Amino acid sequence: MYTELLAEEGMMMEDFSGSTGKEFNTSGVYRNMVVKPLEFDCQVLRYSNEMEKLLETDLDRVTGRSFKPTNEGQRTALHLTFSLPKSCYATMLLREISRGRIE
Repeated sequence: MYTELLAEEGMMMEDFSGSTGKEFNTSGVYRNMVVKPLEFDCQVLRYSNEMEKLLETDLDRVTGRSFKPTNEGQRTALHLTFSLPKSCYATMLLREISRGRIE
């Protein structure tokens, strides 16, 4: 398949190898298997109404609106803040956190 596509463009696989193809070669980079999140913080929030505002927004800060969470109620939310290096995915971190206990 690749050979046919290259031929349509007047190229061959050999054009990408050796010293003549160096401009097309890219070196691979290994990713760490485990990465510790930076600046990790976790806060448990309590609330009762699912429409209740739990956190101060950027708009609140810019407009000077005061925000006071009640932090009371039968429902629980988890507020996470963290940063990850390039090529790391927050969804993977959240998946690991939400899995439950590992025994």
